[in-house]
Amino acid sequence: MNISQVQSNLGTIELHISETNSDNGVIQLLIFDQSKGWPESLDHAWEMVRLPIEKGIARKTFKDVPAGNYAITVFHDHDEDGAIRKNKVGYPLDEFGFSNNPSLVFGIPSYEKSSKKVNPGKVTLFEIELR
Repeated sequence: MNISQVQSNLGTIELHISETNSDNGVIQLLIFDQSKGWPESLDHAWEMVRLPIEKGIARKTFKDVPAGNYAITVFHDHDEDGAIRKNKVGYPLDEFGFSNNPSLVFGIPSYEKSSKKVNPGKVTLFEIELR
């Protein structure tokens, strides 16, 4: 396979995360290219990233992303310890979100409900609102 064939199979993810209640801390996110490990396994995530927050928004562009389906889970890490704070029954105390902003009525959304297709040569926008 030559370089032009590899490059022709790459797309771009444009990520916008909004609705943070402060600019303190960072946004922690995991990007998955498979359902295995969704939504918390660091070992199975395609990418793990920390983003700064400016005026309630975090943004990032990921270039050279292999074409395929991707799902993103995020949380606002106020104290920058890398862990989401949870109450006694396991519900997150930090704001969090999933790609496609699915309903949380029935619990954590599946990888399939949260995933989007990244196409070669295209920019795929992921807009995530924290809850």
